[in-house]
Amino acid sequence: MTTLVFFHGWGASGRVWEQQAAAFGDRMTVLTPTVPVWEVSWFSEFLRKLEKMPLRECWLVGWSLGGMLLLEALSRLTDPPPGGLVLVGVAPVFTQRPDYPWGQPLAVVRAMRRALMKNPPQVLAQFAEQCLAPGEAALVPQARAALAAPAAAGTLAAGLDYLLHRDLRPLLPRLPAGAVIIQGQEDRIVPPAQGRFLQKQLPSARLNLLPGAGHLPFLTQAAAFNRILAECLSTMN
Repeated sequence: MTTLVFFHGWGASGRVWEQQAAAFGDRMTVLTPTVPVWEVSWFSEFLRKLEKMPLRECWLVGWSLGGMLLLEALSRLTDPPPGGLVLVGVAPVFTQRPDYPWGQPLAVVRAMRRALMKNPPQVLAQFAEQCLAPGEAALVPQARAALAAPAAAGTLAAGLDYLLHRDLRPLLPRLPAGAVIIQGQEDRIVPPAQGRFLQKQLPSARLNLLPGAGHLPFLTQAAAFNRILAECLSTMN
């Protein structure tokens, strides 16, 4: 039986996948863990436990920061890869570099980190709004509810530190082939150029651009998102 595992991103919890759990939970095992710490060791240990299922019968879905750490953990895996990998709004490099212009400005993320230590709820609320495309403004209450993590400010700051410093580009050739990339076409957090870069660098990757979607396509365009995911799962042997 297929196991579907969802890893959330910064500021959220496993509850952010409620619409996916409802859509797929009656036909397969669905796991939506809440990430307690933004460290690759936690992801590696979680994957190690999944190997008992075995891992090749699992589809892994990683969103944003959760997707980045999932990629890093998978790059260290020596056992057979998962049955499928779905990356949602994932950046190989979150912040800009001299040779990588598609990330967020370093100054913006650093300012966000400073503000976080003073007023976490306000930073999360502002981030939730930025996660929406212009045409999704009516969904601000839902976005804010999804990004109201009870995590301590220090844990949230650690996530931002990872985004500030980590560059996954050297790891991409070592990752499993056939990844499915789902990217909001109006994502202001991880722009579509990031998804296109991933598609080119990951072996045999497929890119799905969702028109009018921002950084929360599984929430704001759940029907379209779930349809893509269902199509992916239908190809699993």
